[in-house]
Parts: sequence; C-alpha cells; structure tokens
Amino acid sequence: MRSVSVVTGKPTLHSALRAAERQWIRQLDDALSADGLTADHWAILAQLSAEVGITMTELATRACVAPSSATRHADHLAERGLIFRVAATDDRRRILIGLSGLGAAVVDRIRLAESKAEGELRARLGARRFNELTTALDAMGELGD
Repeated sequence: MRSVSVVTGKPTLHSALRAAERQWIRQLDDALSADGLTADHWAILAQLSAEVGITMTELATRACVAPSSATRHADHLAERGLIFRVAATDDRRRILIGLSGLGAAVVDRIRLAESKAEGELRARLGARRFNELTTALDAMGELGD
C-alpha cells in the first residue's frame, strides 16, 4: 500500500521512493539474511573493493549512510572478517577500508541475487521503462553533487 499526501491524495515522491526501496530490499532479503546482513551492511559492502581501500568518510558518502552508522556497521563487518582496515601508505593517520577475501565472496553471492532481482524487475517493467527508471534515479542522485 502506497502512502499518499493528505493534501493532494496522490503519492508523494518521498513515499514512492521509500516504498520502492523497501520492495527492493525485500527482493534481496533472502540473500542478505543468509549471510546475517542488513540493508545498511549491504550498502557498505557494495561500495568496497578487495583491491582499493577507501576512507570511512568516502564510504559513508557512497553508501548513503550517516558517518556514525557507517562506523558502527564497519566495526560489525570487521569483527566478522568481511572487511579490513589498513593505514594509508601516504598518510599513516588515514585508515582505508576494503573487502577481505571472505567479504568479496559474500559480495559475489549477494550480487548474483541482486542481478537476478534486477532481471526480474527489467522483465516486469520492460527494458525501456527500466532504463528510464535507472537514468532518472541516477540523475536525481547527481543533483546534490
């Protein structure tokens, strides 16, 4: 059930985006749950690479997670051995975060589920509408840059 504005009786952009996000996370829930992960954990893991580390600030920004939440989630992921932290070679005070081998394997498994869910969404919407949707969401995300 979509939320609608009391004033207009129509769905608001906010309610439509939140409903879409909730539906998308439901599509990934089995894969995330199998690895004991939340949507925020996935947002963080999906931004990491095994080869190149990024700072916590960059990670929080890319994952669209508050810095304090990103740190808390990163602590949890590090305790599970899914990510690593290392000092940057150019500035030992900077800490870089990347995927461990175990983390890369988890990301690969979840990406398979994500790819399947994307394919199903593309089939339901049709290629043109799917491409329009992703283009519009990308453009919306870039407005703040």
